[in-house]
Amino acid sequence: MALPLTLSTSNRYRAAEAAALAALDDLLGSLRLPDGRLTPNQLEEVPVKVAGRPELWRDLVVDSLEHRWWLILHRSANYDVRLLTWEVDQASDWHDHGGSSGGFVVVDGLLEERYRAVAGAGLRARSLAAGARGSFGPAHVHDMKHGCGRPAVSIHAYSPPLTVLTTYRETPYGLVASGVRPDDER
Repeated sequence: MALPLTLSTSNRYRAAEAAALAALDDLLGSLRLPDGRLTPNQLEEVPVKVAGRPELWRDLVVDSLEHRWWLILHRSANYDVRLLTWEVDQASDWHDHGGSSGGFVVVDGLLEERYRAVAGAGLRARSLAAGARGSFGPAHVHDMKHGCGRPAVSIHAYSPPLTVLTTYRETPYGLVASGVRPDDER
């Protein structure tokens, strides 16, 4: 006599996770993105589409008061998609994206961004509330920080996938490169 098949809690979780990842891959596949480097405009659309399907990522959000948290949701040869949370006093610090372009959408809370103005002449700032979206090219240097909301949550896409970041420090002479670090060390 065959026993009915039952899934343990961990197996149910793995099955749900696998289904969500498959649905995310289907969603990203439906965008018909080209091979090779994606443009900033293409990269802006990726997190907007992912944000529109919260059932694929909402349960993955981790709210950590101790550490800024992020998770790679998707990685392919030409782009990656990340889910980030930001808590009180958490910031990215000044950095570029190692030659990658990017796009983002804020889904919860408020983020504050300071960025190097075009041609590096001065700094600018903007507030990014839930629903704000944007994109940038490979020369973009910025510092993002929590503005409000607990946690603030954003989704980002980068092409090519992030591997390194150049860090900067703010000086009276402008932003000065201070180091290079692998992306997985931030």
